[in-house]
Amino acid sequence: MTRSVWGVCLILVVSACSGGVSSTDSNETSSSVPPASAPATTLPTGFSEAFHPGEKGWALVWSDEFDGSQLDLTRWDFEENCWGGGNNELQCYTSRPENVSVDGGLLHIVAREESFTGLAGHEDWEDSTPGQTTLPYTSGRIRTKGQGDWKYGRMEVRARFPEGQGLWPAIWMLPTDSPYGDWAAGGEIDIAESVNLKTIRAAENRWIHGTLHYGGVWPGNVFTGRSLPLDRHENPADVFHVYAIEWEEGEIRWFVDDHHYATQTADGWYTEFPGYDGTMVIGDGAAPFDQEFHLLLNVAVGGNWPGPPDDKTTFPQEMLVDYVRVYECSTSPDDGIGCGTSSSEAVHVEGIVPTESVFSGSLTGSFDPAELTDTLAVFDDDRIYPWDLDVFTASGGVQLELISTDEAGHGDVIQATFETDEAVLFFQSGETYDLTDWSDGFVEFDLRLIEAGSASSGFMMKVDCVFPCGTGDYPISEPMVGEWASYKVAIADLLSHPISTLDLSQVNTPLVVFPAWGDQRGVVMQVDNVRWTR
Repeated sequence: MTRSVWGVCLILVVSACSGGVSSTDSNETSSSVPPASAPATTLPTGFSEAFHPGEKGWALVWSDEFDGSQLDLTRWDFEENCWGGGNNELQCYTSRPENVSVDGGLLHIVAREESFTGLAGHEDWEDSTPGQTTLPYTSGRIRTKGQGDWKYGRMEVRARFPEGQGLWPAIWMLPTDSPYGDWAAGGEIDIAESVNLKTIRAAENRWIHGTLHYGGVWPGNVFTGRSLPLDRHENPADVFHVYAIEWEEGEIRWFVDDHHYATQTADGWYTEFPGYDGTMVIGDGAAPFDQEFHLLLNVAVGGNWPGPPDDKTTFPQEMLVDYVRVYECSTSPDDGIGCGTSSSEAVHVEGIVPTESVFSGSLTGSFDPAELTDTLAVFDDDRIYPWDLDVFTASGGVQLELISTDEAGHGDVIQATFETDEAVLFFQSGETYDLTDWSDGFVEFDLRLIEAGSASSGFMMKVDCVFPCGTGDYPISEPMVGEWASYKVAIADLLSHPISTLDLSQVNTPLVVFPAWGDQRGVVMQVDNVRWTR
């Protein structure tokens, strides 16, 4: 895969209309993907599926009506892996007819409770050998990549979703060949997702979520969207609905049946990637949503957003798809403008724009792991080449400041103020480095809690080796308010962490540190003396 990085956003105070991690990948690649959380409007009762795109100038250019007896492999291919979608999902995707079949004029994507062993990574990864893993569920995920790729148009899918705690059906799009880099710098369009439908306790038990993922490469990505609760008599698990987007240059609109409920525009999204001289560049115009994307259909089980199934979840569960249809605007196919349907009742989602860094100047110097002795410095009074500092926030904001102290052992320190429950602070390089010789070493850093805020679930750290390669969240003890705590985490322990896929031969993020997701708001913490030792 193409490698990329994201830029520095120190004083990153963003106001989002979103609620990934994860996924994927809201599905593929979202780290923890919570639901989009813009104020929602209930879908009116008595809405109609009788919308005819041809009456608006849309011309059908691709479709699958699922009238045969097996999946049409000239339109779709299977993804077959057990890598968890970047969201700690619990299913293996297979090409077996038990998980994906066509019958009775419908596509059936079936999630089953059964142990299965398969590829621990994604089959598209060209630079890793992840081996095998065993997971407790199976399901299906299919895509049109290379056989159905579009820039602009109307994409619509008539489907009925599965129900139950831990079920996560999705209709979505990914870039086919992104010039902007890896996920989510290249973008992701979630046409419709639901989690935990018809469960008693879940607030989103009848909701549809429409979301965009964009910004930098994970974890420097952001997402924004809107959630639409359907009337209880129109629950997505009981009734077929037509889920659609209309995508034109600089604007994407979301629909359930004939109801336009959300719009996002290019002034509220962006992509950030390294230019030829290594400095970060913000994409022009409608980037990243100005390239060809392909469609994906899948049912995930578990993951950071829905959580795992419980004892009330019954299997098998299936997503039924009546048809998939793609249209282009007959009057203006190059930009898609002129055929759209728009409602004044639809919410315009504000989006997120990048902000300036409080640190001026670029990183300078050189770095050769072979020349290191017993210390690999990451931060000590300032960023140390090649490790830059950034924040990922899924919603809300984080303010980062450089604070000067006169304390022994602490000069200038990083201070992070969390105005969200969904963010991490990290140090990263745009390159990967072979640090295999450090396997018997330690990750060390100092942490001080200035304000405890709502933190009640502890603190986490991790090391990444280009998403989704990494240790996963590794718990650390909570620092005392007002006192510096020093941490020394054995790299051997990170390698053996149960969810770790850390590959020391390609490290690009030597430290990620954060209060546990969901309990961050109001936390003020300081970080200093970040280094690897051996």
